[in-house]
Amino acid sequence: MLIQNRAMNASMCARLLATTLALSCTVFGTAAQPVQNTAHRSDIEASLVRVERQRANAILNRNTSALRMLMDRYYRHVESRGRVRSKTELITALERGDFRFELYENESTEIQVLDGGKTAVVAGVFKSRQPGSKLFRGRFVRVWVKTPEGWKNTFHQGTEIKTDKTDCECN
Repeated sequence: MLIQNRAMNASMCARLLATTLALSCTVFGTAAQPVQNTAHRSDIEASLVRVERQRANAILNRNTSALRMLMDRYYRHVESRGRVRSKTELITALERGDFRFELYENESTEIQVLDGGKTAVVAGVFKSRQPGSKLFRGRFVRVWVKTPEGWKNTFHQGTEIKTDKTDCECN
């Protein structure tokens, strides 16, 4: 990990800075250069809805080629139980069949376009089900960065929605 940190290039630092800025703006309720042009913002939001749908379908169908195209090389995936995976680790787990889904879709999304349309934070609720398991519902936050190749997902955080206090194992 230390070697990887020392090997970070300027591009990665810029992306991490953009991600940090986007997340800071979301947490503190301020907007860093939001897109003012309504038509342009609508086009950006439509593109993000499209890539979110492609991502969900790729997870559902274990389409790792599509995921590779949608994910930034520095992607980080924080699962609902706190495990952190890199792009390579997540794709490898899907290829090995570590997890399979019968259902994986977004129920709702809220899109915040930042940095003049170069960065976006997408938050919402998703549901999924693995074979033989009960329905899982969670909240998610994903950060997308616009690159010359298109929108790239750089960060994902998922948190389970607990519906009953008796489900809590915190005592």
